[in-house]
Parts: sequence; structure tokens; C-alpha cells
Amino acid sequence: MTYNQQNGPKMTDEQVAAYLNRIGVAGPVTLDLAGLSAIHRAHQRAVPFENLDILAGIPLSLDHEALFDKIITRRRGGVCAELNTIYNWLLYSLGFQVTSYNSRIISGEKVEFRRHRVLGVRFGDKTYTTDVGSTMEYARMPLLLEEGLVQDDGSCLYRYERHPVYGWVQMQRKPGLDWAPVLGFTEEPQLDVDFITPLYWFEQHPASNMNKVPRVSYYTDDGIVAVRAAAGSTKTRHLVERAGIIQEAVDITSVEREKSLIRELFGLPTDY
Repeated sequence: MTYNQQNGPKMTDEQVAAYLNRIGVAGPVTLDLAGLSAIHRAHQRAVPFENLDILAGIPLSLDHEALFDKIITRRRGGVCAELNTIYNWLLYSLGFQVTSYNSRIISGEKVEFRRHRVLGVRFGDKTYTTDVGSTMEYARMPLLLEEGLVQDDGSCLYRYERHPVYGWVQMQRKPGLDWAPVLGFTEEPQLDVDFITPLYWFEQHPASNMNKVPRVSYYTDDGIVAVRAAAGSTKTRHLVERAGIIQEAVDITSVEREKSLIRELFGLPTDY
């Protein structure tokens, strides 16, 4: 039994069709890098990152049918574990050779525990990583898992390095800035259940950055539109970013304005 078989059965043909319609991809999808890249790009633009259920006190779930109802049927978004879990299910259902990894987010000198799901898709002897579960500027295309190769997604540059502790480290270079690490992971395969603990941490832990203020965003062709607070702050802002660099930032001065923006920009319920 493969790792993905242990997660449960594949989507039905009707579910695959509904999912592709949700992200605006016309089927059939070719099982190659071009097909994967089309899904990756479309997913980032169509499905928002959002933590509104956490703020509303609604328990999150990685159950496949619950995720399908939330993200596809009700056209909601989710946090990273939700988004990349249903994305993994789609890729497996389509026939891609996909494996999940558990990565740690790397930000400056701060060391985080592993809690971010990243997918690896195999084509012959090459593996490409793909990730549609971030509220920040991450790769807008699948990245070849090869040490030292500089890859350009049209917004930022990326390359992979090896680290004695973190394993693979994904490096990012935003325009005009130096290279900086963003993710670290090993290639140990993960199951859906391996992300239940991070999900609970997001919901309940005092140090979680997901259970205090809204973090809502979607990718545009060249940037990100977001309602979220700066790191360590509880003051939300309406942000427009290009290549991970803030171009516009407007302080949100009331909860009423915050909720109005979330409804207007993202079409999401604001019952928190």
C-alpha cells in the first residue's frame, strides 16, 4: 500500500471535475510538468489562504470530504495544512506520483518546528516541489529539487541548498534583496495524519500566529493582496505586495472595516 492509499480513496471523477472547475483549469490535465505547473498557478490565484474558521472557533479537519465541502463546494480557503492536504489529494487522484514532506519555515535566526506541508512530484528521476498553502510570497511554479540550480518564477529567484540539520533548504531572492532561506525539509514521506498536530497548534497554542487576527490573502498575476498583521502585531493592514515586497499598506482601524474588506476582497464569511 502506498502512502497516499493510506490517506484514503481517490476523488471521484465528479469531484475531480468540480475541483478543476473551482480553480479554473480545463481538463483533462496532462501528467507532466506543464500540467502540474498549470494547476499550481491556478490554485494560488483561485483559492485564498484564510484562518477565519480558527477565529470563529470552528474546529479544523483534514478529513477529505470535509475539506472538499469547505474549499470546493462552499468555495472557502484554508490554512496551509488544509490547502496542501486537499491539493495532495487532487494530484494523487489525477495520477501524479506525489509525496508529502513536512517542512519548517525559516525566518531569520528563528527556528520553527516542522509544520508546513510541501509536496514532491516525481517525473522519471526528477522531483519537483509544489506548494499552494502560503499567505506569503512563495514559489509560483514547481521547483526542481536540485542543489544549486537557480530557478526564476517571474517574481523571485529560488534555489535549493543542503543543510546538515534541515536537509533541503529552499532559498529565495526577492528583487533587490539578498538570498534568504524560507523552508527546510527532508524527504521522509508524510501522511495526512502527520499534520493533525500542527493544525491543532495553529488553533490552540498561545504562540500560534493563526488564532489572533485574520490572515487572509490570494495571489494575483504579479503579487499578493492580503488582510493580515505584521509579524508580532495584532494590528491588521490591507496590503498589496509585489514579489513579496509591500507596495501599499493601509492600516485597518476597526473590526467592522476589517470584516467589510474581507467580504469585499475575498468573498468570505466574517462570522468570527
